Amino acid sequence: MVEIDEPVAVVASFYKGRVRPLKFKWNERVIPVKEVTYQWVQRDGLRRWYLFSVTDGKTLYNLSYEPQGQQWKLRAVETEGGI
Repeated sequence: MVEIDEPVAVVASFYKGRVRPLKFKWNERVIPVKEVTYQWVQRDGLRRWYLFSVTDGKTLYNLSYEPQGQQWKLRAVETEGGI
């Protein structure tokens, strides 16, 4: 995994208390989320982050969403041949 830690624009579904990223923009490319492979919640005191491992079918991305600040970040990227 290559650490990225950059803010990204995300189109997501917010339905019945659940969050699901649908696509995001990184490096001037729109990346569709084909599958959410894993998701979890991380807490630090009162702050909470929703974390997602997602794939476009070729590359694995780690996204995070912090609802208090309504901010999405691309945390890391993993590909077979590098970025």
